[in-house]
Amino acid sequence: MIYRKQKDFDKFKCIADKCPKSCCIGWQIMIDEDSLDKYATTSGDFGHRLKSSINYEEGSFLQNNARCSMLNKTGLCDLQSTLGESYLCNTCRKYPRHVEEFQDIREYSLSLSCPEAVRMLLAPDYSFSFDEAEDDIFDDPEEFEDFDFLLFDKLEYARDKMIELAKDSSISFSERLEHIRSSAFALQNLYDEGEIFEMDNISYEDESTISLEYAMRGLNTLLELEVLEESWHETIRETISYWNNNPAKQFSEDATFVFEKILISLLFNYFCGAVYDGQIYARAMIAIMSTQWIMMIQAAHSNMDLAQNIYLYSREVEHSDTNVNTLISYFEQELD
Repeated sequence: MIYRKQKDFDKFKCIADKCPKSCCIGWQIMIDEDSLDKYATTSGDFGHRLKSSINYEEGSFLQNNARCSMLNKTGLCDLQSTLGESYLCNTCRKYPRHVEEFQDIREYSLSLSCPEAVRMLLAPDYSFSFDEAEDDIFDDPEEFEDFDFLLFDKLEYARDKMIELAKDSSISFSERLEHIRSSAFALQNLYDEGEIFEMDNISYEDESTISLEYAMRGLNTLLELEVLEESWHETIRETISYWNNNPAKQFSEDATFVFEKILISLLFNYFCGAVYDGQIYARAMIAIMSTQWIMMIQAAHSNMDLAQNIYLYSREVEHSDTNVNTLISYFEQELD
């Protein structure tokens, strides 16, 4: 098995009650079957409270005013403090650690919806990269019976090239975004035509950049997604209004290194998942346009902390399969 981990993945530590946007508030926390069984046999007064705090039909913790029923007034988890970390369900124990599973390969990263993970990423001396290790463990081939090794190999190679492009400081960041978009478009066409062997030889000829009009259409699509907090829609509407009134505004290249790291992180998370659904272009565009939209939101809300804009975007957009699938369908339309 090959293990790829985002740099400093194992150094992550939850900051608990000091977190400015707790993952215990606002989200429905799903409980895995093993944890449900363990909770059902927990005895004593706390066991009674624990069992009465679970929606067994949904398989999730109940909420009080959008707060997990295990979250106390000081912002700490009573389940962890009473029974220990081993009693946390998989969701709570793993978050914000994210894993993508491919045959004999695991890729680990930290979700941008976590404020502490974003703080780590934005540190001036942090450059997004990943460490690789290997052991003698292998997946059961039957569990990956339809896994396309050839396609995955081509996607890995393409992603490496895209990350190189993202880091190419000899051209503007806007040009990097367009070159990656153009590359993904060419890759999708080759895949659709069955020319997988040619996917190593793509080139980008379009020297234009992603237009403001195009990016604005995408912002309007964000208004159609499901939300955690209604204030998010107001943030998007304010961003649209700002860019309607300032169409000639240019992005500063001073913060390029920050947005470069966001782009690489999203490419690392999303792109190779196309081995399962063939959505090469759409998955690349989620990374590209998420970066662009975060840049636009930040420009329109310069009084807000950049880290806050990043983790709010990720919470609202990335943590809903419905939202991600809506964006995939949105970008897929460009291929018609």
